[in-house]
Amino acid sequence: MNRVFSKNKLLHYLLMVSVAISTVFSTNAAYSQAVLTPLLLYFGSSAGDNFTTGTEEGRTSAINSGYYFVRKEGCAFRYPRSGTVPLKLYFGSASGDNYTTGTSDGANSAIVSGYYFVRTEGYVYPTQQPGTVPLKLYFGSASGDNYTTGTSDGANSAIVS
Repeated sequence: MNRVFSKNKLLHYLLMVSVAISTVFSTNAAYSQAVLTPLLLYFGSSAGDNFTTGTEEGRTSAINSGYYFVRKEGCAFRYPRSGTVPLKLYFGSASGDNYTTGTSDGANSAIVSGYYFVRTEGYVYPTQQPGTVPLKLYFGSASGDNYTTGTSDGANSAIVS
C-alpha cells in the first residue's frame, strides 16, 4: 500500500521541508459541500507515488494511470476565498512523483527539483483556523515520494517505528 519511511530519514527530511504546508477542513466542517472539494489520496504502486488531489481532472488522471483510492484527507475550497492560498500540484517527470503543496517554499522546492506546475487542486488557509486540520508533507528519500496528508492515518502510515 503506501510506502513507509524510516523515522530517522523522515525526521531529516522534515527539517528540510515545511511540515505544516497549509490547513484543510476536516470532514465535519460546517461549510456546504458546494463550496468545498474533497482532497482524495490515491496511490500508484508501480510508481510508488502518493497523489493527493482535489479536482475531477486529478481523480480521472489518477485512475487512468493505475492509481487506486486510499482515503479522503480532508476538504479544500473549490474557489479562492479571503485569506486562502492555492494548493498547487507539481509533477516530476524524472521521478514520476506528484507533489501537492500550499506554500511558496514548497513550490520553489518543486521547481528547483525539476517539477513542473500542473494545476491548482483547491484553496486552503496558510495557517490553522478553527474547524481545520493541518496538511502535512512527508518525503521518502528512498522512493523520492512527496506525500501530503491531512489525517492521522496518513501520518501514521508515513512513519515506521
